[in-house]
Amino acid sequence: MHCVRSWLAAVSVVALCAGCGGGNSSQTSYSGVDKSTVVLANPVGSNTTEVIVDSGPSTFSTGTANVPFVTVTVCAPNSGPAAPGNCATIDHVFLDTGSYGLRLLKSSVAGLSLPPLTLAADALNNTPSGTAVECYPFVLGGVWGPLARADVHVAGETAAAIPIQIIDDPASASLAQQSDCVAAAGGQPMVDDCVAKGASLASCTATAASKVLFSTVSSLQANGILGVGMIPYDCGLTCTSPANYAGFHIQYYVCPDSDPAHCQAAAVSTDQQTQNPVAHFVPDDGNPAADNNGTIVYLPPLSAVGATVAKGRLVFGIGTRSNNQISAGAKTIFADVNPSSPSYLYFTTALGQVSYPDSYIDSGSNAYFFNDASISQNCASSAGSGSTSGWYCPPGTTPLSLSATLTDSRLPPNSAPVSFSIANADAIFGTSSTAFNNLGGSITSAPQTFVWGLSFFFGRSVYTSIWGQALSSNGPWNAFETQTP
Repeated sequence: MHCVRSWLAAVSVVALCAGCGGGNSSQTSYSGVDKSTVVLANPVGSNTTEVIVDSGPSTFSTGTANVPFVTVTVCAPNSGPAAPGNCATIDHVFLDTGSYGLRLLKSSVAGLSLPPLTLAADALNNTPSGTAVECYPFVLGGVWGPLARADVHVAGETAAAIPIQIIDDPASASLAQQSDCVAAAGGQPMVDDCVAKGASLASCTATAASKVLFSTVSSLQANGILGVGMIPYDCGLTCTSPANYAGFHIQYYVCPDSDPAHCQAAAVSTDQQTQNPVAHFVPDDGNPAADNNGTIVYLPPLSAVGATVAKGRLVFGIGTRSNNQISAGAKTIFADVNPSSPSYLYFTTALGQVSYPDSYIDSGSNAYFFNDASISQNCASSAGSGSTSGWYCPPGTTPLSLSATLTDSRLPPNSAPVSFSIANADAIFGTSSTAFNNLGGSITSAPQTFVWGLSFFFGRSVYTSIWGQALSSNGPWNAFETQTP
């Protein structure tokens, strides 16, 4: 029931990219004055909250553009958001429609007494009782830390006493990270390359761990991650089965004490896994339906030079009240729900003569990512310059305009045309902007992947349904439409 696939926009672009492609047509000029702040203020309501794209909780640097943030309040279970000392309101939590669950840096909830989630002894798997700990790998990088129960409040919505992950800081870790976690998060290739260059295994392992396991505000470029993707929990049946859990990047562990040598891979039931908070929202403020079947992200249209700050809206629920109805003009694309398919939870993108069967829409990726050898990567100053994987820098003073078609695997299939543009990364990073609708890059290791990252969201309303909830009983889907001025 799960495929970890978010790219995590906060890491260096050289580590981020994906895909394939081709084709171009008309172009849009970079000329114009940088927009300081662009705001989309609607829709409003108790099921909505602001999304902000800015420089984040630490100083903006090239490679961390297009990161969307929201504010989350976390409380000790059953204490209520108004309870003094039992709650923390945390800003600049990274909004990710491609992952699942709330993950907060330990420093952001240090003052709360969140009860740890403990696992009972499991005789079948020969594991002891102890603290549940998770290694959550993204496409590159990952997070490590224990699980705890908390009430999660976003806008006027509440998910009560759900498991969340506390991202541990190695400098003050009570449960030291496992070498398996470093490898699952992409560290082993980094270790191998480091050793091949002559360094010691110990120093290379330590270096890889610091690079691929996000554990601080500066490394994550956020105070946490709010995963609101199309699954109710972050692993599913794979992590509950004794036959499977040890082979699935070993996401979950049980740690009976602080000695890392005593931590063991553990099978965890779906209700004890890190939960997508949206799936647990209940009816509130008199609205008869729960806003628990998905999200809609609205971000404003941008000029070719982007904006220093862009503000939009995150809406909870689809079709559950008057402000979240799906428009008749929205294009709907279903994810592949065949677990045996190599394109499970993906759809297909066709760009020129090239097809990308592993495509998805994801606010956790900060750009369009696809491989296209016809688009120059000859960037002079931007991250990825001189690399076979990095930002696109098409020549000239205008962005490159492209047209693609998205198609799902249903019979008959749904399809939707999409027009988008790719800017010269040097040109747009030379502005004061942090929000861009035309940022793109590549990665040679994923030739069948096309990631419709945050660049795609600007000027559109983007719907993400949650599998198993209302409207998604036959599988999850994305829908989108261009906003009318």
